[in-house]
Amino acid sequence: MLVDFGEVHSYDEGSLDLTVINCLFQPAMVDPALSHCRSFSLLLNSCVPGMGFAGATLGNKLLHDDSGNILSILERLEGEVRQQAVGYLPMLRILLLDLIIQIIRQMGMQAPCRPGVEVGWILEEISRNAAAPHLLSEYARRFQMRPEALSRMFQQQVGEGFAHYLRRKRIELACRLLLDTQEPVPMIAEKCGYLDGKAFREAFHQVTGVSPREYRSRNRAAAFSSPMLRMG
Repeated sequence: MLVDFGEVHSYDEGSLDLTVINCLFQPAMVDPALSHCRSFSLLLNSCVPGMGFAGATLGNKLLHDDSGNILSILERLEGEVRQQAVGYLPMLRILLLDLIIQIIRQMGMQAPCRPGVEVGWILEEISRNAAAPHLLSEYARRFQMRPEALSRMFQQQVGEGFAHYLRRKRIELACRLLLDTQEPVPMIAEKCGYLDGKAFREAFHQVTGVSPREYRSRNRAAAFSSPMLRMG
């Protein structure tokens, strides 16, 4: 059973031999830049960019692990958490990503549609250099389209608007730089495409709920020392 962050839920035991395995993890365990993430759909869209999962519905969250793949991954996760051998944190990330992919497959989730040539090209450009001056109007001119038409196409194929997607990818880059470098916040802002410090702070707060400096102080130690995952 898949449950989002903060979602109220309950279940009936149903049988005397029921075994419950809880795998509780923060999205930042998969990617430290996702500490602001609060939904499985957003986690999917960040892990599998451009596939449109942000607009996909989870449907029935109850699934049956007939193949045993998910149970096998959960057992390996539990073993890594208990043993904490060398390299266990990267291994946890790999196993969690494998778990997410298996859930997608077993729930029969499909992306609404794969990005077309135009949208796919834009996603590549943003992925290659999020700080560049990406303008929807310029992309529309390149593809000889009306900006409104390209905007609708982007929304339909990616699951979120162009401006929202670009802001999120820039802030994800900022989160990584805040945790992985000692660079000052203004320099990181410029590397993420924000020449105006106030605009950067506002965008960062809108995505993460905290300021860049607060994000760095809160998450840097946890990103490298805490497994952020509990099995029970």
